[in-house]
Amino acid sequence: MEDLEPSVPRTPTQSVLRMVSILMGGIGVLVLAGGLVVLVPAVLGGTDFWAAVTFGVMILVVAGLLVLTAVLGLAASNNSARVGPYRFLCYLVGLAVLVAIVWGWGMGTFILFNPIVLTTTIVYVLVCSRLADKVKEEHDKGVSGETFLRSRHQRVLHLLSELVILKGLLTLVVVAVMGAALVVYGEGERAVISGVPVTVTGALLSLLALGAVAAGGSVGVGALGIWGSNRPQRIRPFLVLASLALVLDLVQAVGRVTERGLLGLSFDLVLDIVFMAVCVYLAVRIERQPTPEELAAAAGVALVDGEDPS
Repeated sequence: MEDLEPSVPRTPTQSVLRMVSILMGGIGVLVLAGGLVVLVPAVLGGTDFWAAVTFGVMILVVAGLLVLTAVLGLAASNNSARVGPYRFLCYLVGLAVLVAIVWGWGMGTFILFNPIVLTTTIVYVLVCSRLADKVKEEHDKGVSGETFLRSRHQRVLHLLSELVILKGLLTLVVVAVMGAALVVYGEGERAVISGVPVTVTGALLSLLALGAVAAGGSVGVGALGIWGSNRPQRIRPFLVLASLALVLDLVQAVGRVTERGLLGLSFDLVLDIVFMAVCVYLAVRIERQPTPEELAAAAGVALVDGEDPS
């Protein structure tokens, strides 16, 4: 096959670091857009100029930190020898968070459970720093990742699977931040989320928990897609789950059309049907393509060491 291309060799840790970095980069771009939305009206003569500029600049600084973290993380995910700057930045942010917590404690306020501080602590201290340490440890031990020969269909499915994982991770982040904020308010209290007042109840927290479970399922399905895109002989679990999801979406679409007509179809449902249909098609094509040994022979190279051909 003429469309075979080798993948970038990554260990599982580097693959996780890549996904986390892409997610942080996406959030950073969104935060950057939010900072500009705050700054532009102030510059054009909005009310409370200095307050808006101060708040907007703070948002831009946070966005810059997220984007920088993403760039350094992606570099380390492609080459473990470049993990040093990423690791230094993660520890620097962790130190800054610790100083802020100690300062707040000295002022009589325990700010660890502030949603922003808590999220930053989890992301940089418990996730990013641990990934950086693991990548450095693997580099020091000479551990290298596998290189996979991927066909065009495998590369597209790999990309779509990454999108599924990113969507799941982003949902988990949103659910975690909202959950932390609602817990701080306390049950029975009124909270304002995106300008909408809501009452914190057990049902609302249960709904967030259900959303977290669904997001975790998306991450799992995406991981199966990546696994199958790297190893065509292992594509069937993803094919089964993708087919099931497509059938459920189609049943839901038929029910809405029957009840409300074509106007009952929402854009997100149609998009989900198209997305899952493409995933099923790609999985079927990958399952029917030649074995890894045949693909390697067609490319004129040997299988990479450590790859399980069975």
